[in-house]
Amino acid sequence: MNYLDAAIEVIKILNDNSFDAYIVGGFVRDYILNIESNDIDLTSNATPEEVSKIFEIIPTGIKYGTVLIDYKGFKFEHTTFRLDGSYSDSRHPKEVVYAKNVMDDLVRRDFTINSLLMNSNKEVIDKLDGIKDLKNHLIKTIGNPDSRFKEDALRILRVFSFVSKLGFDIDKETYLSIKKNKDLLKNVSVERIRIELDKISNGLNRSKAWELFYELKINEVFPNMLLVKDFDVTFRDILIHSELNNSKIDAFWQISKNDVKQIEKASKMIKEGLTDYSLFINGYVSSTYALNYLKLDLSLWDNLVIKSLKDLNIKGNELSFIVKEKRSLCLNYLAKLVIENKLENNKEKLLEEAKKWNILQ
Repeated sequence: MNYLDAAIEVIKILNDNSFDAYIVGGFVRDYILNIESNDIDLTSNATPEEVSKIFEIIPTGIKYGTVLIDYKGFKFEHTTFRLDGSYSDSRHPKEVVYAKNVMDDLVRRDFTINSLLMNSNKEVIDKLDGIKDLKNHLIKTIGNPDSRFKEDALRILRVFSFVSKLGFDIDKETYLSIKKNKDLLKNVSVERIRIELDKISNGLNRSKAWELFYELKINEVFPNMLLVKDFDVTFRDILIHSELNNSKIDAFWQISKNDVKQIEKASKMIKEGLTDYSLFINGYVSSTYALNYLKLDLSLWDNLVIKSLKDLNIKGNELSFIVKEKRSLCLNYLAKLVIENKLENNKEKLLEEAKKWNILQ
């Protein structure tokens, strides 16, 4: 049994218990586009309490009518048909009221392409012209775009995530509304922003998404997202670009100290020019950051003769003829020669070269 078949069984069980149930949203969209997905969301007029009497559940979002159904080893997020109350923080409704009609539930959702339903017969039901917009390759809000973005400002970034994933265009009214309402993103948590920026980074059409992102000046809402020349980039590349242009990574992004250090090292490597030895000295993480930024093959790291001092066929305790404080300097000197193919990684030859080095100190 696959995910879809299991989801259909859940829907049929809900139907048998007199509930109106469907697969909704992204899975149906991807199903029509022949994009493989196991992320299946369900919706019905069954309340969380009623669902819990039929299935094993995990109460993940009771406040918003959401539970996780555990069925035959498959897990599905189920949300009761609902009407959203007013929004106070550009992100969450103050209150949720359950609805009996699926149409009431659909009109509160974000984009027409995410409003598609699938019933127990695997028939796609389209009540809001979602299929039309799929065929026209358009990302369009349901209803008034200003209202949709004021309800949940994260939807602005989700537009670019879908551009990156699908390569679609942005509907004109939706585009103009983003331009007008982009400052609402200041009300969204950095964690949620980072998730969407990573989705933009990982899509097949990220160049198109970032180009629109900068065209609409979304970058100006956030600190230190300088304009990039090449839009085929990741969010990390944008941070490196800022670092290269003397614009430090802002604390707003909540990047770990270690990752900031790796980005700084990568930037320095790029400024100074990458060599096999600079890759070796800076290690795997910052080297791959720099290689990715420069769009160089990661095999440049993989093909290094040695990748750390541990790979040298000589250890510090074998350099007893060198004062202890200078042994690491000698090891790095030997590593540089090996990396540059000027010395074989052979213990006897390494020892011989180390003795020559010691005489010159």
